[in-house]
Amino acid sequence: MTQTYPILEQTFGDRIKKDFNLSPYLTMKMQIVAQYYFEPTSIEDWQRIVTLTFDHNIPFLVLGGGSNLTTFQGTIPGVTIRNRYVHMTTIDETDTYVDLSISSGYPMGHVVKETVKRGLSGFEYHLGLPGTLGGAIYMNSKWTKPISYVSDRLLLGTLLDKNGTLFQQPRDYFEFAYDYSTLQQTGDIFLEGVFRLSKEDPTILEKRAQEALEYRKQTQPMGVATVGCFFQNISKEEQSKYNLPTQSAGYLIDQAGMKGKRVGDFHVSEKHANFIINSGYGKPEDLQELMRQVKEAVKNKYTVELIEEVRVI
Repeated sequence: MTQTYPILEQTFGDRIKKDFNLSPYLTMKMQIVAQYYFEPTSIEDWQRIVTLTFDHNIPFLVLGGGSNLTTFQGTIPGVTIRNRYVHMTTIDETDTYVDLSISSGYPMGHVVKETVKRGLSGFEYHLGLPGTLGGAIYMNSKWTKPISYVSDRLLLGTLLDKNGTLFQQPRDYFEFAYDYSTLQQTGDIFLEGVFRLSKEDPTILEKRAQEALEYRKQTQPMGVATVGCFFQNISKEEQSKYNLPTQSAGYLIDQAGMKGKRVGDFHVSEKHANFIINSGYGKPEDLQELMRQVKEAVKNKYTVELIEEVRVI
């Protein structure tokens, strides 16, 4: 029997929801239920909920925009914390740059549009990136034409550790690399960051943003239930070792004959083979089986072990 946690309701009252349907908040639209569900809207909320989970040994899952997460479970035990902490504040300004404090729950689409409108360069190539700023920092989300990481302009981050203690760290602390930040190892929660953005002509920034968005539309499935790229691209070392023409996981999946492969309501996209789409009411076990088949096909053809880019819980 699943353990219950009355302390959550005693502390937060009707702000805690029980047996909450997460499907509307997951871009893959899987039918997943949270045992308990909570939306923090401030740093104080975050400290209270994380301290409570630590003190009472309650498992928790942090959910941002739900765009880079999938699960093979029908119910998420403990409390699912959906980040609704949203603010943007000017910290400093000169003739050439503006330092903005931006919270982790800010949707990336809004971050891009608002900074572009203000003539602030740093995020413009990420128009069309789903999810929140916090998730983009956690995964070190990027754009490749030209290469631009969401984390590039980060100066300082405010973090929350597993027992609810707040602390700040400079950019170096995060050890950013391809699809990686140290948050994936420490479990620290990114609450807000100070980003230094350059002043530039808004019309130029808008042009860059729209060009990036158009390229996404041309090369990726849009308007469908997906978590984006499912697997990481392979390393340069693997590419060289196996004498492959590209690092692209999508290319390997395509060449392994898996484009269009279907298990239940899940299928590999015909447009970009590194996207898995839920075309109806996909079951967790079907996604798990499709993922297994894709990895097996690529390994059999190329001796390469694909690694998930999405968080799988």
